[in-house]
Amino acid sequence: MDKATALAIVDNNCLIADGLDHGIIGVTAGANVQAVYSCAILVQQWMIDGMDSDEALEHLHYNVLGGRPTGDNAPVFLDDL
Repeated sequence: MDKATALAIVDNNCLIADGLDHGIIGVTAGANVQAVYSCAILVQQWMIDGMDSDEALEHLHYNVLGGRPTGDNAPVFLDDL
C-alpha cells in the first residue's frame, strides 16, 4: 500500500480487515471513502503461505467475505479472481 492510500484510510476513518493489509489496492472515490482489497492478491498470498487454491478460496468466502463488516466505512472487496 502506498503512502497516499494509507493516509486516505487514516484520514477517512476507514475500517480495515485485520491482517490483510497486503491486499489493499486503493480507496474508493467520492464522499464515502472505503479501503479496497483485491481478492486475487489475498488468495495468491494464502497460496504462497501454503494453502491450495480450494482452501484459499474457501477461506476468502467464509472467513473474509462472510464475516466482513458493513456500513459507510466498511472495506470493499474487488472480485478480480
